[in-house]
Amino acid sequence: MNGNAIARSALSSPGSQREPTRLDKSVENVTTRYHWKQGDSVKISAVIPVYNEQEVIDEFSTRLVGSLEQMVPDYEIIFVVEGTDSTEEKLSLLAKGNSRIKVHYSPKRLGLGPATKKGLELIDPHTEHVLIMDADLNHHPEEIGRLLKLSSQADIVVGCRSRDHGLVNELPFFKRVVSGSTNWILRKAFGLPCSDVTSGFRLYSAKTIEKIRDRLVSKNFEITAELLIRAKKEGCSITEVPITFTRRPRGVSKLSFIKSGIGYGLLLLRL
Repeated sequence: MNGNAIARSALSSPGSQREPTRLDKSVENVTTRYHWKQGDSVKISAVIPVYNEQEVIDEFSTRLVGSLEQMVPDYEIIFVVEGTDSTEEKLSLLAKGNSRIKVHYSPKRLGLGPATKKGLELIDPHTEHVLIMDADLNHHPEEIGRLLKLSSQADIVVGCRSRDHGLVNELPFFKRVVSGSTNWILRKAFGLPCSDVTSGFRLYSAKTIEKIRDRLVSKNFEITAELLIRAKKEGCSITEVPITFTRRPRGVSKLSFIKSGIGYGLLLLRL
């Protein structure tokens, strides 16, 4: 596969642009596309790793709570907070007014892998679905309904960053090549039936999480791939749905291509 082909199939990575309140038309009113019916037994545990996101956490948490309130009768949100800015203070204040919100705080940097694993260990034992997404507004909480609609069809629903939605085609050629190459290698190496292996916006069945969480070893962004790989090895089914992926409106991206490259390399050797 040449560079142009990889770039065309590539997915995106966090950036810094775009007004947060100006949602794409494809995002508007998505919450109405999933309707809970009386008698449905739905409980979602949202696990949100957060590292120094004071610039966006107020908007993200407000939109996340609002979206879940509209879609499901019972939910919990577990914020696994790292860093020393005011993120933990803001979320703790929010949790005081909403008993469904839990905040686990570590001033020391754990890394995305351990932070995600910690959140998965804290989910309610009676939950049915586990949602994981980014807190930097790359992902839109209003689109959770898209994943929920397919939750009865597969053990894992991946929010796929489509070139027809969001900023994929706006990315520099180098970033598209790196992201596309990583996805292509992982798909081929492990036979993953997913076009966006590195997407962090997903909905898992609780049974799937129970099977794999104790064996997670990733340190950083490669945790997204490890979750899929281990789930597939357990025989779990995977499907995907297009999502809108936009640049973070404020703050600084935490993605390091060097650390990610090392992490994915080690993952290939381990699994």
